[in-house]
Amino acid sequence: MKSLKQFSKWDVVIAVIIIVTGLAIALGGCQMPNVQPETIKNLAEQTQQLSSQIDEFQQQTKATLESLKQNGSIDSNSLAKVEKLQSGIDAVQNKTAVIADALKNAQYSGSDGLTTVLEGARAANAASSPFNPYAPLIDVGLGLAAAFAAAMAKKNAQKTAEALAKYDAHKQGVELTMKQVSQSTNPEVKAVETQLYQNIGEARKANTGS
Repeated sequence: MKSLKQFSKWDVVIAVIIIVTGLAIALGGCQMPNVQPETIKNLAEQTQQLSSQIDEFQQQTKATLESLKQNGSIDSNSLAKVEKLQSGIDAVQNKTAVIADALKNAQYSGSDGLTTVLEGARAANAASSPFNPYAPLIDVGLGLAAAFAAAMAKKNAQKTAEALAKYDAHKQGVELTMKQVSQSTNPEVKAVETQLYQNIGEARKANTGS
């Protein structure tokens, strides 16, 4: 693990991004959209493409610097500053590539959007562990978020099952009542049956537009 003196500003930036992502997931999990594994993989692919373009720009810049150095068109102080900046960009590029590759190759269950995002975040965090001193703590936080997501998914599934059971009971009761009504010869009962079917038809038009 790095000492505090060895931390670069890029290490801190990456750590903060991952921490904020984990907190956003934990606190806003109930509102998480239905993110698919392919969405995250496509994002990682786009990141790699952008990284490749930056690499090409870096190569062009290095070639230009080499030409300027040979011609004596740039002083040593300015050259040192530019080379230091390029070195920092290269370091971030390498870290970005590692994380993007981890997101592309992570194992996703595809069960729901929140779980998918958490699986991607944990894969990215694990990949960042060689240069991210906060990785163990972040993994604990993401693990808690994953447990929370699993509990919420179970709770929502239970609510859905209960709602379906109530609907089935209601449907069966209505069907039985309609069957009994249809067997009646009483004019008043038949009128109620006719009105009920009309009401059902109107409700279908209101809900489906047809």
